[in-house]
Amino acid sequence: MNAQRAAKPVILVVDDEADELRSGLELRLADEAELMVRHPQSVEPEDLGKAHLVLMDYRLEDWPEREVQPAAFNIRTGLALATVLREAADERANGHLTAVALHTGHLGDVSGRIRPPYSRHVVARLNNLEWVFEKSDPDRFQGVVQLACAAQGLARDWPVNPSASEARARELLKLDDEDGWAERAWREVRECQPPLYELAGHPHGALFLRWLLHQILPYPCFLWDVNWVAARLRLRVDDLERLMDSDCELARDMEQLKYAGVLAGFLGDRWWRTAMEDYAWTLGGESSERSGGFEIQLREKAGEAVELVATRDPVVCLDQDFRPLGVASPHDAVKLRPDHWPPFADAAWMKIEELRSDRDLRALVEPLDQYRIDSGE
Repeated sequence: MNAQRAAKPVILVVDDEADELRSGLELRLADEAELMVRHPQSVEPEDLGKAHLVLMDYRLEDWPEREVQPAAFNIRTGLALATVLREAADERANGHLTAVALHTGHLGDVSGRIRPPYSRHVVARLNNLEWVFEKSDPDRFQGVVQLACAAQGLARDWPVNPSASEARARELLKLDDEDGWAERAWREVRECQPPLYELAGHPHGALFLRWLLHQILPYPCFLWDVNWVAARLRLRVDDLERLMDSDCELARDMEQLKYAGVLAGFLGDRWWRTAMEDYAWTLGGESSERSGGFEIQLREKAGEAVELVATRDPVVCLDQDFRPLGVASPHDAVKLRPDHWPPFADAAWMKIEELRSDRDLRALVEPLDQYRIDSGE
């Protein structure tokens, strides 16, 4: 967390089992955030005015007071209450953004048939939320604090002037003009359709946070996670992670190319795609990657004889739940068009052998690649 932060972000947790949750949440979050844990019946306007993040339970079963309310006020789920509290928070916020996220142990009740990796950000996008946290996830506490800090650091007022709007976005992303690849990285950011013009004159920057949370961090685009970085360097993921934990030159170089802007680390580390492309290209020096110069330079950077993956142009393949599975040659995989996959993201690939037994997934294959599934080509 950021040691230079002037004050802790304020997190309002709304849950019908508030007393049971309080001690555990305070144990996990007290050092990083100011915590308010409330039963839905006990939320006060002042709580909403202070909160940078409202963390809302989904199942609100222990709430007898609502049973005597008219139907319009008889709120049954956290999704319904989140809408009400967001409106109230926006009316009372003191110059800062208030993010709203679901905190549930019953994600399946909310997500329906949405495949697991999509569940959290797609459910959030479809329900006017910033994010969905699962109570069963032991790592959720770091994400909760990161989201609260992002909201705390994002003023409600966004510049009206288009050039000032771009400057604000670059500042939030921490694009350093001194980096030789910065302008190309910014062009890639623009290709991912940031809501810069929608934000101009908007009362706060929630749209920018949502763009990052729903459209950028879950997918390979101008930022890459470790799977796509490893593929570009022709390394196995476990080898790359081991090297990054060491003191080799490669680890130091990777640290310089890591994304450090708002929400950095929220879904794991990310690296600038343009920076990684430049880095991989320069490893070969004056020679082509295919001539062996790339491999020699990479091993010198690693300080050991790391083993490269066999294929020279590997693609990251997904499993049947759209999680990164490993790399393969493009000859052994096909491109997919999954629902919710942004058109500006890098292509989604899946091994042909993974598709042959799944009729639903076969329907998502790029039309020009359909014949390859049965032909074996």
